[in-house]
Amino acid sequence: MVLLALAAGWGPGGWAPAVAADASVAPRAREWRINELTYIRLAAREAGHEAPNAHPAIVTPELVRRALASVTTVVRDRAEALFSQDELEDWVGVLVQAFAAATPGQDVELLSTARRHGNFLSTPYGVTARLFIDDQGLNLIVHDARLDFFHAYRATKVLPRFEHGSRTQAGPSTVASAQARVKRADWLVFPLQPVVAAPAPAAAPALGPGSAVSPAPAWRDERFYEEQEQRLRGLQRLRDQGLITDEEFQRKRQEVLQLL
Repeated sequence: MVLLALAAGWGPGGWAPAVAADASVAPRAREWRINELTYIRLAAREAGHEAPNAHPAIVTPELVRRALASVTTVVRDRAEALFSQDELEDWVGVLVQAFAAATPGQDVELLSTARRHGNFLSTPYGVTARLFIDDQGLNLIVHDARLDFFHAYRATKVLPRFEHGSRTQAGPSTVASAQARVKRADWLVFPLQPVVAAPAPAAAPALGPGSAVSPAPAWRDERFYEEQEQRLRGLQRLRDQGLITDEEFQRKRQEVLQLL
């Protein structure tokens, strides 16, 4: 699990954490903060809908990554990927943990902020979305595909009130994917298979900082281990070439190991 952390500043990979998680965080953690302006959190499911979510659920990181990597949005009359590959790499594993930790009465809310045009000097934009798994598959409702809030936040240190998408009210964004069924312009449903509902425990253990949700054995096929091996080798190469610090190497290595 990625721990809550304070950020030192924006670098090539996003906000680099400067301080380890505060041990005083509430023992039942409902938010995973990837960096200062990117988080994944559990939130109460919207009221007024007949069927509960199929949570907790076990899905493979690779299937979720592939689905979300296929999503596009329109920016200045041009289609572009909603999320970058580096962006997904940062938090797909955490998203999978959130699905495994969620109850039928909870959705997953996402804020992901990144520089999206391959330029370290470009303005970071946010994506806000609501995700949940039901009997139809993985649902993605996008409220903001390109939220421009970074400069105002840096000037005031006050975050806006983020909207994460709603089942009942369409948002301003339009998204598309060849892998998904379009339920609404801002709402896609990916028929992910297999999606296995995990049995709810009689008394759910508290999720404190540093705790992790153990993945089901179905995750751990040969392809999964090959993928994690390549990630670790890539991190080692970046450190050997002086492109990342030892601290950054250890932090990203730990994130990979927590998926095993």
